[in-house]
Amino acid sequence: MKHIIQRKECIECAKKLEYDLKERIKELECLYNISSQIESGKSLTQILENSTAYLVKGFQYPEKACSVIILEKEQFSNKKYPCEKVKASLQADIVVNGKPRGLVKIGYLHKAEFLEEEKKLIKEISRMISKAIEKHELQAELKKYVGNLKELVKAKTKELEKSKQRFEDLFENAPDGIVISKLNGDIIKANRAFYRILHYPEDGSVKLNFVKNKLYANISSIRPYIFKNLKEKGHMEGVEMTLLDADGCECSVIGSFIYVEVDGKRCIEAVYKDIRLRKELEQKLIEQNENLEKIVKKRTADLENQKDLLVDKNKELLSLTEKIKESKNKLQTLFDAITDQVIMIDSDFNIKMANRKEGAHRGKCFNKIFNLKQACPECPGAMVFQQKKAITLEQKYGDDYYLLQAYPIFNEQAEVEGVLEFSRLITKQKNMEMQLLQTDKLASLGQLVSGVAHEINNPNTFIRGNVSIIQEAMEDILPILDQYHQKEKNLQIARLNYDVFKSNILILLEDMAQGTNRIKTIVDGLRKFAKRDDGVLVDDVDLNEIIQSCLRLVSNQIGRKAKVKLSLDERLPKIKGNAQRLEQVVVNILINASQAIVKKMGNLLIATSFLEKEREILLKIADDGKGIDEKTMKQIFDPFFTTKRHQGGTGLGLSIAYGIIKEHRGRIEVHSKLGSGTTFSIFIPVKSKEGK
Repeated sequence: MKHIIQRKECIECAKKLEYDLKERIKELECLYNISSQIESGKSLTQILENSTAYLVKGFQYPEKACSVIILEKEQFSNKKYPCEKVKASLQADIVVNGKPRGLVKIGYLHKAEFLEEEKKLIKEISRMISKAIEKHELQAELKKYVGNLKELVKAKTKELEKSKQRFEDLFENAPDGIVISKLNGDIIKANRAFYRILHYPEDGSVKLNFVKNKLYANISSIRPYIFKNLKEKGHMEGVEMTLLDADGCECSVIGSFIYVEVDGKRCIEAVYKDIRLRKELEQKLIEQNENLEKIVKKRTADLENQKDLLVDKNKELLSLTEKIKESKNKLQTLFDAITDQVIMIDSDFNIKMANRKEGAHRGKCFNKIFNLKQACPECPGAMVFQQKKAITLEQKYGDDYYLLQAYPIFNEQAEVEGVLEFSRLITKQKNMEMQLLQTDKLASLGQLVSGVAHEINNPNTFIRGNVSIIQEAMEDILPILDQYHQKEKNLQIARLNYDVFKSNILILLEDMAQGTNRIKTIVDGLRKFAKRDDGVLVDDVDLNEIIQSCLRLVSNQIGRKAKVKLSLDERLPKIKGNAQRLEQVVVNILINASQAIVKKMGNLLIATSFLEKEREILLKIADDGKGIDEKTMKQIFDPFFTTKRHQGGTGLGLSIAYGIIKEHRGRIEVHSKLGSGTTFSIFIPVKSKEGK
C-alpha cells in the first residue's frame, strides 16, 4: 500500500513538472516571439500590437486572457481590451530613459491567480518594450540628425563659398592698399588700391619686388625694423613710412604688418593707408593755427579792455541786486505777515503766488485752498474777471465759513490779467452770531412759554373744578338712575345701554380729571423752565424731582424712540445748586440719548445713587443706541461741535451741560462703544454737615 501511494505521488510530481515545463516553454516562446518582433524592423505600432498577441500566449489561460500596451495614453492591442469584463489583471510600467511612459497590461476574463513566473514574465516584457521604444526613438532622432547634418554641411559649404567670394571682393575693393609678399620682397598678391597708390597698372601686370624696385624711400633701415618687430611681437601696426611710386615720387603711408602662411611658406601681409591728403590738411591746419594765434592775441587784448568795463558794470549790478533783494525780502515779509490767506490767480484759477504753504504749490485755487474738484459755485475770482471790479462775499465750505475779497489786477491794455484774493476764516464769528440768535430765540421762547402756560392754565382751572363737581354729581345721580333702570329695562343714555354707560362714565370722568391734572403739571413745568435764571447755586435741589420734571417735559419726544426705565435712589440727599440749570443738563442729555437710538424702539435707563465714601451723587443715563466713535468722543464737549449740523444742531448743548456741571464742582464721564450704546455718568459732590 505504501508503495502504491509513493508511486501515485511520483506520477503527480511528474505531471506537475511536465505542466511547469510546458508553462516555461510557453513563456520562453512568448519572449522569443516578442524579441523577434522587436528585431524585425517593423514600425513601432506593428511591434506593439503584435506583441500583445504573443503576450497572451505566454500565460496559463490564453483563451481567457486579453492584453494591451499603453504608451503616452495611446492603446495598442491586436483586439479591443474589454476593461469592464476583466476580473483579474497584472501590469508593469514602461520606463524609457528613467521616465514612466506607459504600461504593459494583461487581464483574465475570470477570477484566477497569476504565477510568480508570470509576474516576472510581464516585467521582462515591459523592459524589452521599453528598450525597443528607446531604440526606435534613438534611431528616429539619429536619422533626423544625419539629415540635418547633411543640410548643415551643405549650408556651411555654401556659406564658406560666399565668405571666400566676399573676402576676395573686400580684398580687391578695399580703400587701403593690401599686399602679400615673400620674405625676399616678391609681391605675391596685391589689390588695386596698392597699385593705385604707387601709380602702377591696377591689373597687376607689372611684377614688383620691394627690394629690387626700391619701393621704400629708406629701404636699408625700414625692412630690418619691420622684420625685428614681426619676430618679437608677431605683428606691427600704425608705422608712418614713405613709399616711392613709379615716377620715384615720395608717398606718405601708415603701414601695418603681420605674418601669414601661403602654400605652407611664411609670408608678410601688409596694409598701407595713403595719408598724403592728411599731410596736406595737417600743413594747412598748422598755418591756420598760426593765423589763429595772431587773431587770439589781438582779441585777447580787446577782451581785457572789455573785461575792465564789465567789472565796473558788474559792481553796479551787484549793488542794485542787493537793493532789489532787500526790497523783495521786506515785501515778502509783509506779504507773509498777512494773517488771511492771500493768493494771486490767473483766468484759469491757477495759483501764481501765495503767502501760505497750502497755496505755495502750483495748482487750482479751489483744490489747494478748499480741497474741491471743480470751481466754486459762486467764485469771487470769476466774478472779478467778468465784472472787472472788486468783489466781497461770504461762502460756506463744509462746516466752515469764509469771508472772500477779490481785487482785479489790470495790464497795460486795462484788461484783468489776474485776481488778488483774500480769504478769512470766520467760522468762529458766525457761530457766535448763531449762538446770540439762539440765545435771543430761547429768551423769546421763554416769554412765549410763560404766556402760553398762563393762557392754558386759566381754562384748565375751571375744567378741573367742573370735572370734580360732575364726579360728585354722578355719585348722587347713579342710585336714582339705578331705580329708574329697574322699571325701564331698555334705558339708554348718550345712545349707550345703561349698563355700559354706568360701567364707563366714572372711568371717563376720572380720566378727564387725570388729564386736567397732567395739563397743570406740564404747564407748571413749562413756567418753571421759562423762569428767569440768575445763575446762583442757592437752591436745595432734589435730583430725583429734577429728573421727574424733565421727563414730563420731553416724554412725548422720548416716548416715540425708547422705553424709559427709572431706578432712583430714595435716600438721595439734596444738593446746593441751580435747579433750572441742572434741568437744562438733564434735558440735553435725554434728548441726545433718544436721538442716538436708531432702531424702532430702544431702551433708556435713568438711575441715581449716593456714593457715601466719595460724598457724591451719581446720575447715570444710558441708552442702547448707535454709540460714539473714538474721534467724536474727543470732541463732544467742544463748543459748536455737532454731528447733526444739517439737522439744525448748533453743537452747544453738551458744551453748556459740561460747563454747568463744572459750576457745581462736578464732572461728567462718558463711556461708549459703537453699536452698543452710550452711558453718561454725572458726579455732583454733596456738602458735608460742616459745610466742606
